[in-house]
Amino acid sequence: MEPANNNWSIRYSWTQPYLPTNYNPFYTPSTEHVVTEEMIRIAAVDSIVDHMSTYPDADRIIKQIQESNK
Repeated sequence: MEPANNNWSIRYSWTQPYLPTNYNPFYTPSTEHVVTEEMIRIAAVDSIVDHMSTYPDADRIIKQIQESNK
């Protein structure tokens, strides 16, 4: 099958998805990426704490204090 006027063309594009990490074992992340990864971890921990209904460590400490005061 021949295209009209023998005019062949191909169009394509590709972009590298951004990841804050690199799979190259010799890659050393820049300081900006290290900070970004740490901020992601902090946000994740904040989210977990926000959704907690109890705080087991605090409950244990309060229980120990109450038992020692008896």
